[in-house]
Amino acid sequence: MIRYDHALPKGKKIYQLWGSTSNAYAIVDPFSNATYLVDCGMPSDTTPMLKILADLPPLQRVICTHFHVDHISGWIQLQAAFPATTLWFHEQARSLVSGKQTVPFPGLRAIKEILIPCLKEYAYKPILLDASRGALYGTPFKKGFPGAHVRFFSEDTQVLPGFTNLHTPGHRPDEISFWEPDSGIFISGDFIVVLNGKPLLNSFVASPSDQLASFVKVQQLGIKGTLCPGHGQCQPFSIKSLHASSAIPN
Repeated sequence: MIRYDHALPKGKKIYQLWGSTSNAYAIVDPFSNATYLVDCGMPSDTTPMLKILADLPPLQRVICTHFHVDHISGWIQLQAAFPATTLWFHEQARSLVSGKQTVPFPGLRAIKEILIPCLKEYAYKPILLDASRGALYGTPFKKGFPGAHVRFFSEDTQVLPGFTNLHTPGHRPDEISFWEPDSGIFISGDFIVVLNGKPLLNSFVASPSDQLASFVKVQQLGIKGTLCPGHGQCQPFSIKSLHASSAIPN
């Protein structure tokens, strides 16, 4: 399940956990003797994930880059294994967690350009385990999410030691990315994905204008280093190599 690992400043380390449809990232902080998990995959990902976490310092918190099934539904099993652990969402996800809003259906362009290629990238085939253990949370088919141990944060709240929060709405209003300036590690969630080895600004968006604004914001930071995407392999990366024209409708 571990596809990539990299040493970070102050003795920290990051691991990419390759799941059934998406990636999660474990960040180990020896100073606090804690592990932080960015995203938690599908229910079918939790068995191998738990084996890896068993050999790491205690799981302090899980931070979700956005409220979509392939990034949140592994929490159902993880919370049972780590009852003291908290789950964190950007504050823009409150209405989804509460059930006041439901995740909308993707459009045909998103299905063709992003969803189907992502499933092919991971060779994913739907299985009963995912359907029966909470995998409808974070989809258009089920409202809300188990609220126990859920916390919310703003862009100014540090939830991942050493990383800067970058609110990057577009794919979803609550989309959050994380940047470690000293190492150049950029955890992009689904703001930027990698398909067939190529970084792409996601064209599966709830708001094209928000996606463009997020792109401009990150471009201005001049991020360069290693891209750790929500989908696809980690790789060397420069934000200046991306162009918005292919992903943002005119």
